[in-house]
Amino acid sequence: MYPYRPYPISYQFVPPPAKTAGFSLSSIQKWTGTAQQFIKTANRYMPYVQQYGPMVKNFPAMWKLYKAFNELDSAETAEQKTDGKDKKESANEKVAERRSESIPKLYI
Repeated sequence: MYPYRPYPISYQFVPPPAKTAGFSLSSIQKWTGTAQQFIKTANRYMPYVQQYGPMVKNFPAMWKLYKAFNELDSAETAEQKTDGKDKKESANEKVAERRSESIPKLYI
């Protein structure tokens, strides 16, 4: 049938024909379709960005508030542990102090 070959057959590599430098109609259509899909996806997620964008923008300020509240809570618990007073008495004193500290000003 086939003759015996002690060495492998070497095939000659033929490169595919080079594409032309210009744009073809099919490549322009593919690019346009991809661009349209991207625009549709962007329009679909635009309401989420508009809704949550300000919150993300203000995140550093919210983080500072969170840390301040945690420090305030930890300071109050440390005071209560070291203080020998009743919890109700100390709470009443703090409420009285807070009321006397801030007085709203009305500009009429």
